[in-house]
Amino acid sequence: MNTIVVQSILFFSSFVVGVLFINISITNNKFYKNLLSFSGAFLFGLTILHFIPEVFHDFQPMVGIWILLGFSFQIVIEFLTQGLDHGHYHSGGKHKLSTSAIIGLFVHSIFEASPLAVHEGHHHSDTSEYFLWGLVLHKIPVAIFLGTIVSKLFTKKTYAYLIILGFSLMAPLGLLLAQEIEFLHQYHQFFMAFVVGIFLYISTTILYEINENHSFNTYKFIAIIIGFTVAILSSLAG
Repeated sequence: MNTIVVQSILFFSSFVVGVLFINISITNNKFYKNLLSFSGAFLFGLTILHFIPEVFHDFQPMVGIWILLGFSFQIVIEFLTQGLDHGHYHSGGKHKLSTSAIIGLFVHSIFEASPLAVHEGHHHSDTSEYFLWGLVLHKIPVAIFLGTIVSKLFTKKTYAYLIILGFSLMAPLGLLLAQEIEFLHQYHQFFMAFVVGIFLYISTTILYEINENHSFNTYKFIAIIIGFTVAILSSLAG
């Protein structure tokens, strides 16, 4: 897929959704949580079915280490974002969006999109399309949540729009930077493994956090099963 097309998809999928939810409020919180459940399950399914087999295609022990490094990196980022990067925000009772949360979210967005450049011309080029759509379906609920948050916290919508714009630009920026950094092409397998670790953390955290009070929720369970099913069907189609 053309790089400009990929960058456009990454940008507009976040920007349009984010701007939309600055101007409208979520009246059905259950729908958002079910969407988040679906996206988490879909991302987890793609990680298991496509991304992990991709990084282990010619097994090297270091690959597993890089997955753990990516997982650990996301734990650190979580302290900055307070959950903003996967559709939750634990503000600690403070009705404001911290600068560290925004910085953490932007850093996370740069890292998670960069393997798309690494995949270009690689022997499993179809994985890049799975990666792109998995990333888009992960970012849409985040954009919904971020748009909703900033619309409530900022009386001037200009600030809200700027935050959405910045967030939407980070993934295309990550792709652009990855194309310009030569060593990412040389060590694509390890860098992809790093992002796989990030995705494992994000997807499992989503699936854990939506299970409130460890009680069974039929709709969320159905959303998760649908997410897994779509990931499996995409695997069979590929």
